[in-house]
Amino acid sequence: MSNKPAAIIVGEVLWDCFSERDGGRRILGGAPLNVAWNLAGLGLDPLFISAVGDDELGHEILARMKAFGMSTTGIAVLPGVPTRTVQVTMIDGEPHYEIVKDVAWDQIPRPDASLSEAISERLAASHRTGNPALFYHGSLACRDERSRSTIVGLRDLVLNDPIDTHVFFDVNLRAPHYERSTLDLLRKSAAYIKLNLDELAELSDGIRGDAVEQTMAAGRSFEQDPDQVPLSGLLVTRGSDGALCYTPGCSEPLQVHSPAPEEMIDPVGAGDAFAAVVMHGILAGRPFTNSLHDAVAFASKVCGLAGATCDIVDFYKLPSC
Repeated sequence: MSNKPAAIIVGEVLWDCFSERDGGRRILGGAPLNVAWNLAGLGLDPLFISAVGDDELGHEILARMKAFGMSTTGIAVLPGVPTRTVQVTMIDGEPHYEIVKDVAWDQIPRPDASLSEAISERLAASHRTGNPALFYHGSLACRDERSRSTIVGLRDLVLNDPIDTHVFFDVNLRAPHYERSTLDLLRKSAAYIKLNLDELAELSDGIRGDAVEQTMAAGRSFEQDPDQVPLSGLLVTRGSDGALCYTPGCSEPLQVHSPAPEEMIDPVGAGDAFAAVVMHGILAGRPFTNSLHDAVAFASKVCGLAGATCDIVDFYKLPSC
């Protein structure tokens, strides 16, 4: 069993299919899978929990993960349920997604005894070595009650563990696949919340002002919510303008600027790359002032990929680690 910090990631895994105009390529994707993949590339041993169909696309996902050295212990294979793909169209340089329903990742099952034991062992290993643990989930897989129930159950399981375990909530909104009431409930259990400015407006009832003012107002609002777990960081991505980070008690958010990509192919997965590097920093005990600079630099680097992930381990070297 690994003695590395525990990173437990749950949510969708799928294939992003680009139009012929955008290269006609098929790329492994899904924000949680991208985050888990990046963490593996960065030297951690994430436990990724999801579901695929018992079909060609599903088995190819498992093969790709194994080839990259990732555990597939947490992946359920569901007979008679499709893995499916997501159609990606680039409009003015930004990806737009056509996401179908009733696919495998809508039906992520509750963990069986074997998976529950694997989760417990990872948390216990972190406890023995004094390492923290993170539980990551997004919002898209919560669109279906079946996967949402699993995610909430897993979240409560790890939060009840006596070690230093926190939730990292990645608010990756894809209209119309979310409900505001669900977002509010998920947000209240998260110590770390990552979103972009549009998503920040959605969760904070359209707070006005510039990006800094919006981030400060939302951070204070969340922090003062009596139902919110203690907030450790509100992370706001701004694309090519970088990112902001609100921490409790700060007079202004930490601001970092993104370097221009050496080559721009597409921005798919840049936000997931940012999240993974921030999580890596949290698990390594690094201050945000260091990890955020690496996070925006790595997100910029991922814009030079066709898709969100890379099979070359050297791609994942961070400049300050």
